[in-house]
Amino acid sequence: MTEKRETLTGAVIGRPPAAGAPKRSLAAKLFRRTLPVVMLIVLLIQGSIAWITWTDQRRALERRAGVLTDLTAAAIATPLWYLDRTVFEPQVEALISDRGFRYARVLNDNDEMLFETGTPPEAGSGAITVSREIIEPQGHIKAGTLEVVFATDELNRIAILQVATAAFAVLLLTGALSITVQFAMRRLVVQPLGRMLRAMRQVEHKSWTTLDEPADDELGQAAAAFNRMVAGLRAGDDARRLLEALQDAQAALVEKNVELETANHQVMESIRYARRIQEGILPDPTVLAPAMADVALLWEPLDVVGGDYCWMERRDGKCLILLADCTGHGVPGAFMTLVVASELQAILDVAGVPEPDQILGALDRRLRMRLRQDRPDPGGRDASDDGVDAAVCIYDEATGTIAFAGAGLSLTVVGPDGVSSITGVRRSLGYRSLPPPGRIPVHLHQVRPGESFHLWTDGVTDHVGGPSRRLFGRRRMAALLATHAHLPLAERLQALTVALDEWRGTEVRRDDMTMVAFRPQTAGPPAGGDPAGGDPVTNSSNAPNP
Repeated sequence: MTEKRETLTGAVIGRPPAAGAPKRSLAAKLFRRTLPVVMLIVLLIQGSIAWITWTDQRRALERRAGVLTDLTAAAIATPLWYLDRTVFEPQVEALISDRGFRYARVLNDNDEMLFETGTPPEAGSGAITVSREIIEPQGHIKAGTLEVVFATDELNRIAILQVATAAFAVLLLTGALSITVQFAMRRLVVQPLGRMLRAMRQVEHKSWTTLDEPADDELGQAAAAFNRMVAGLRAGDDARRLLEALQDAQAALVEKNVELETANHQVMESIRYARRIQEGILPDPTVLAPAMADVALLWEPLDVVGGDYCWMERRDGKCLILLADCTGHGVPGAFMTLVVASELQAILDVAGVPEPDQILGALDRRLRMRLRQDRPDPGGRDASDDGVDAAVCIYDEATGTIAFAGAGLSLTVVGPDGVSSITGVRRSLGYRSLPPPGRIPVHLHQVRPGESFHLWTDGVTDHVGGPSRRLFGRRRMAALLATHAHLPLAERLQALTVALDEWRGTEVRRDDMTMVAFRPQTAGPPAGGDPAGGDPVTNSSNAPNP
């Protein structure tokens, strides 16, 4: 798309190819319509002038003829009375000296010819004839008649000359007017209009040509209007092309969105199916019956799937409960739970139900091996640096004790004495960037009647909310467990969920959260009115951390 500029007065910038000439030029039309009128007006004026001039000259000639005739008649009255030809004939012939004289004759009182001079006029010649009676000197008797004829040839010649001059003037004026009109029309009107027409044809092909506006007349105003029209059309065309581009982009975006929605639907369907798989690898709490009086599991991933994993198993009079909080959440975390589940199963298949610290140690080693964290990173930055926080509880049905070992997770006990916590080591399993956890202590706890035990991932207490937007924390969780200690475990976890939702309010949840609660079967009523009964074997219980 090019922009050209054309001047109305001369130079043409970017002149387009010559377009077809009009069938009838504007100058020719104007000339044909104005010339006859001008010619008629000039002819009427010149004819009127000639007529007036001819009329005035004829009247003057008539007056002069009358005066000369009167004077001659008076002069020849006496000689004519006495018939003295030697006197009145020369006086009559003296009229010849007048340039308009043509003919004169003297008649007696009987209208008989006495004398004539000059050439008699032809009939219809238009000559001026003046006749005067000649009265004898006393003034009573008619002595004769004097007739004098003055020719109008000169007047007619002058009149014809004037008409010819007028005609020549008309022709000359017509020619000059034609040339002037042609030149002026071509320079002032035809050429600017031609340039404007060429510019219009270019605009029709979207070549945005504009015109200079030097003239302050109607053509200048027309050029200015044309330029405004071109600017408007160009802006409209730009806007149209922009709109078309936007529509194309929108259509492409809609198409892309459809593809993305389709892909997202497929991904979500895959993830939802993956949730079914992940839920399938979660334990069935009933497997711990009849060793457990009550078991409840709260598993709520942040997304459709999550990085929390739990496992329960009863084998050889022992109940194993494992809770793992893997790195990340969503699909990566779900993959990590599959790895943990696979390795845990391998450990249990090999060693039966080993001690909790052995399970965690073996899980650390196997994770590092499976994720190739036990060897140098060949890529430098792409190798796995993932791991897991985990805790293992093994309830021995024969001794009624719980052996607990934790790496990054703790065990909370709710019993007659309130809420207490057995803290695991501040280490994690796996992770290329972290050293192995080393020795993980095992805590033995003698289960008393009425005691319940809780394992949870950090997502349970990592809720931001409340009046000052603070974390919910372990201290509030301990107080909440104490408040709902009388409820069955499933109802207790439900009450905790409601309390956490109220604490969070409009804030979004930040992590997966999983809590396992279990209450082992105990024999006999609690001693000393204690509903739980029994004494803890371990003295490693600590108050909950905030």
